[in-house]
Amino acid sequence: MRSIVLRRISSGARTASRRPALKLSTLPSTAFILGKQNADYDRALLSLNIDLVRKEIPVTSRRAYFDNAGTGPPSINVINAIHEYLTDWRDYGENWEEWLPIIIESRRLFAKMIGAGLEEVASVPNVSSALTALASSLKYKPNGNIVISELNFPTNIYLWHLQKKHGRANEVRLLRKEADGVVPLDAWERAIDDDTSIVSVDYVSWTNGCREKIREIAKIAHEHSAFVIADSFHGLGVFPINAKQDGVDALACGMYKWMQGPHGAAYMYTHSDRLRELDPNYIGWHGVEDSVVRRMSKQEDLFGKPFNIDDAEPALDATRFEGGSWGVVSIIGAKAALEYALKHDQQERYHRILKITDRLIDGLKKRGRKILTPLQSDRRSGIVVFEDQDPQATFNKLKSLNITVASRVKAIRVSPHYYNTEEEIDKLLAAL
Repeated sequence: MRSIVLRRISSGARTASRRPALKLSTLPSTAFILGKQNADYDRALLSLNIDLVRKEIPVTSRRAYFDNAGTGPPSINVINAIHEYLTDWRDYGENWEEWLPIIIESRRLFAKMIGAGLEEVASVPNVSSALTALASSLKYKPNGNIVISELNFPTNIYLWHLQKKHGRANEVRLLRKEADGVVPLDAWERAIDDDTSIVSVDYVSWTNGCREKIREIAKIAHEHSAFVIADSFHGLGVFPINAKQDGVDALACGMYKWMQGPHGAAYMYTHSDRLRELDPNYIGWHGVEDSVVRRMSKQEDLFGKPFNIDDAEPALDATRFEGGSWGVVSIIGAKAALEYALKHDQQERYHRILKITDRLIDGLKKRGRKILTPLQSDRRSGIVVFEDQDPQATFNKLKSLNITVASRVKAIRVSPHYYNTEEEIDKLLAAL
């Protein structure tokens, strides 16, 4: 017989409904979430057992999947968490008081993933939303400039051109890669000066897989009092990231690529020392100090008193960047993806990815393929791009052989992950 769970409706009153509590494997209580430690997550990391990992990622039984830079395939953990949520929603409808703790816990897990504090993380729909929120909150230097790279994802370029158009910056300095596919560090040094307001850079380029020297760039920027923003979409899940050690002021990352989560969930980090400098131009009901999440953390009735509509006071922590209601189904999938990633040592994952991509690079060289990805050891990521005169035809041929890659401009992009095998790499090379 199902237990009776008390549900709080919009009026703040409680009604009894016969529904089982949403399990979601490790659903914690609010008090637990707001604590700093979780014994389950802080247990000893598991060594990578590739055979076991592949059983947990269903796509591996169907194809050689090499497009993690596009969309990463979910693990069974993610699929089950989403299915459990959808079933509960289908059978019982709204379950607000159990969804809110899950959202908070997902933030905490992301914070752990990047070496940050819970109060420094906000849940947002995507990286573009995070970058837009930051761009609208920053203080720009008079007649200042913004420094970016052509290796950035388009959003992390277009957005800054628009700031110049609207008069917030006098100049956008778009750095170009050299013949080896790298924007050298001295180019950043020449471009960044005392008039630089913002330096915005991707950890890894989506176009050629070049890994940027984030710590060095951040150090140069801070010597000129510039604000540093980093997009870690193609870094997190590939190699370990510690936002504090890297020196970035803000970081954004989605969940649906290397983290193997769903679309519609992303997180943004803002260093606690820089939060008070940011003054949002836009805000939603979850971004204010007296939000329903804040009330829940204080064990207050979520809707027991009116919201103050005579003023708008942004939250003191990073949740000031959270706007409207979250896509709960995506957050639940993201939480499961973060739990799954945190089971393993990220450095071990990276070593595995390097081993797999080494085999690919060696095979491409033997076949006389021109590799467009920088091959210096400190520039490597999970992406390998090589020239191809008819990439769409190559893509279609590989697809017919159950091999998934990405077609790009006169090139093929291959992005293996830790779960791929040497045999799959050999299959790809043979097909080429």
